[in-house]
Amino acid sequence: MSEVRLVRPGEHDYPDGLNDLEQPPPLYVLGTTTRAPAVAVVGTRRSTRYGMALALGFGEALSRAGWTTVSGLARGIDGAAHLGALRGDGMAVAVLGSGVDVVYPEENIDLYRSILDGHGAIVSEYPPGTRPDRWRFPARNRIIAAIASAVVVVEAGEKGGALITARLAAEMGRPVLVVPGDVDRLASVGCNRLIRDGAHPVLGVADLIAELELILGRPPVELTMREEEIPITGIAIDDLPEFWRCSPAEALARLARMEVAGRAMRSGERVLPAG
Repeated sequence: MSEVRLVRPGEHDYPDGLNDLEQPPPLYVLGTTTRAPAVAVVGTRRSTRYGMALALGFGEALSRAGWTTVSGLARGIDGAAHLGALRGDGMAVAVLGSGVDVVYPEENIDLYRSILDGHGAIVSEYPPGTRPDRWRFPARNRIIAAIASAVVVVEAGEKGGALITARLAAEMGRPVLVVPGDVDRLASVGCNRLIRDGAHPVLGVADLIAELELILGRPPVELTMREEEIPITGIAIDDLPEFWRCSPAEALARLARMEVAGRAMRSGERVLPAG
């Protein structure tokens, strides 16, 4: 395990967003920090299979696009988002409600180790050895919200940490994007209420990347030549993963980047070269 560092406000690798807090805390850090823009993906521990799949796809697409995925390493949506970031060979930041050397829940030990294996950082405001007392988790949500340039809520019940993170993010001027759900699904009650109260709905991986590019600007990863080689006759959207030799999540993220850049356009179930 790498050595724990204490990073204070004003130091080089202190996350800029934390300066938006009234009292920016010193941060204990394990692993590798990055200056790449970060997007938080959060949600309930009692997630559905649908929500887990979305969080996994979001994390992977964010990584492919060049954003760092921030979450809390909790079971459910948080863990799925971190796993997606790793599958996308990107960077992840896990903000803990315990010391950085205390893995909670223990079932996420493999994720914890993978993040530290060159894929990001484990951070906390609490000293090493601090146990995960329940009251620490709402407090850590303000750090997730502050580090991120935007917050994505995948699934959230009527109460919970994801709603706290969304509220704090909105108060700091961060965009809040929310996945809508069935009106009678318990895991979507909080999401639907956030949308009712003004949060922006996001309708899938490609929609997420397109919205983030519009809100935050284009991600730092440039298009490759092959991404620009849409046949003049077009290609079915479902065939893009095979055409680009990538995962469906990455294909949708690439397509979104091309659309925002004005290099591709959709026509029904096909994509055509623009211009």
